[in-house]
Amino acid sequence: MNPLIQFKRISLPLLIVTVLVCFALLPEAHGVTPAPDGGYANGNTAEGLNALLSLTTGQFNTALGLNTLKFDTTGGFNTAVGVQALFHNNGQQQHCGRC
Repeated sequence: MNPLIQFKRISLPLLIVTVLVCFALLPEAHGVTPAPDGGYANGNTAEGLNALLSLTTGQFNTALGLNTLKFDTTGGFNTAVGVQALFHNNGQQQHCGRC
């Protein structure tokens, strides 16, 4: 048998097996709730541990950092940047960076 024909007969199944093995070894995708980088209802965005943790009906808040706007439940249009910024805030249109 011609070596080129024999190589073609072996290479296609080998290629298929290689592709299947690569897909099998891909890492699992894990979903988190809420999704990182936004994904909150009512236009809210939180990035950081416990950011917007207690939020219920508040809307259009942005919390960036550890415990930012942690106890804000109904406040809206707030922006907090930095560790524990606006920690106990529940008002409207408050803006704080590193305070």
